[in-house]
Amino acid sequence: MTSQYHMREYIQAGPACLDRTLKALEDPILEIADDVKNGRFERIILSGIGSSYTASVMAAPLFTWYSPVPVHVIDSWEFTTLPTQLVNEKTLVVAISRSGERDLVIDSLKRAERGGAYVAAVTGMPESLMTEYADVTVATCEGPEITYPKTKSVLCCAGALMRMALALAAPHDAGAEDLLRELRGMPAVLERTIAQVEPALTKLVPTLEKHEVMAVIGAGSNHGVALEAALKVQETSGVPTFGCSTCDFMGGLLGGVTGKWLVIAAVTSQDLELSRSVVQIARKLGARTLCITEPDLGFDGQCDHSLTLPTRVDRLLAGLVYLSPMHLLTYYLTLAKGRNPDAPASMNIMLEALLPPGREEPELRKVR
Repeated sequence: MTSQYHMREYIQAGPACLDRTLKALEDPILEIADDVKNGRFERIILSGIGSSYTASVMAAPLFTWYSPVPVHVIDSWEFTTLPTQLVNEKTLVVAISRSGERDLVIDSLKRAERGGAYVAAVTGMPESLMTEYADVTVATCEGPEITYPKTKSVLCCAGALMRMALALAAPHDAGAEDLLRELRGMPAVLERTIAQVEPALTKLVPTLEKHEVMAVIGAGSNHGVALEAALKVQETSGVPTFGCSTCDFMGGLLGGVTGKWLVIAAVTSQDLELSRSVVQIARKLGARTLCITEPDLGFDGQCDHSLTLPTRVDRLLAGLVYLSPMHLLTYYLTLAKGRNPDAPASMNIMLEALLPPGREEPELRKVR
């Protein structure tokens, strides 16, 4: 299966990029973790926009489990409005941006600098503008990504943040040690996942692309995947798409579902019963449903379409495994709509809004 577009190549390259990233960032992450565990900080704030924000949401459950201090996930604009007591010398700000050039991210770093916070920049561009405001840089290793919708960089960023969360665990925590081994083995799991899911997904797309509205839902780390999928589907294919946690969907958005909707649920053993209830209601309201599930969940026949992953992983890492199927869905749905997945129609307008005056994302010069 070949493609004239870079996006699919980058999805395929994601596992190897994640492997390189996890091997390369040990020193800065352990340095940051030591400062946290030694009491230097009273709080951690993860901040970014777009896919950098969704990667933070994917990693948030691991931070909740293993951080000895409170962790907040706040988008870059909201960060600029935070009061003094939350942004000071006792605050670790983990700022995330693939390009390191987005205007809102730079504004948030200026706010951190004014408050005296310590800044760790997580970026794929170690020479970018944001690193000029950072005390330490955690450089991901995805390499060039000459597309507006980023895929391998999101995977690497989420993996880097998950590694950072696990580094905050107490010494000799057996659960964290098991998760770290599983995280380091994730590239091989992702290769098997892409190989199994992609052929099945290409057969489904002609049916899926007929829907006028989509919703993607997930719990735990898959909440971040749902947000990421909604972002990607809208910016590339143009299909209006909602992304939210499974619980939030049940609490309100589900009431607006009609036969024009496709509801995509990322289902794990942890949220099995909640997901089953949501899918059943969506179908009663006339929506079609696609469920992406772990193996052996007994979910067969309970949704209109299904994709089964080859391996079950810990729920705190699950988002990494569900991410690639969502990116592949975005890619093939965009092709079915007759659009260019590398350079969406809105790309130039969005870049002008997101970048500071006089700045440019160098990789995108080739597709603009």
